[in-house]
Amino acid sequence: MPKEDRRIIFSYDEVYKAIYTLAIQKDLKKPPAGMVKSLSERKDDETQITIVLENPADQTKNKLHYSRDFLAAALMVFCRGAGIPIPKSGRKSVMLIDGEVILRVQI
Repeated sequence: MPKEDRRIIFSYDEVYKAIYTLAIQKDLKKPPAGMVKSLSERKDDETQITIVLENPADQTKNKLHYSRDFLAAALMVFCRGAGIPIPKSGRKSVMLIDGEVILRVQI
């Protein structure tokens, strides 16, 4: 049986919007104002992603830690809002490759 492997690539701005939107929907603490400067996998815990935000107004930097599951859910919410179809039955995961944020959907 054929399989599908879809990859959706997000800009850092889209990643911030996705996290912010899901935080509001889930009534969680919103990320501070700023722009995403980098994302990286935590070396001590592969299930966690570290996001560095920089606020251009006052040059402050914040490190935020999110689970891969939370980030995947946020990206799926973003896709839904943008009209990008995501199948319910597909296996979803987040990948960080060469500075790009990728939502991988395997069917």
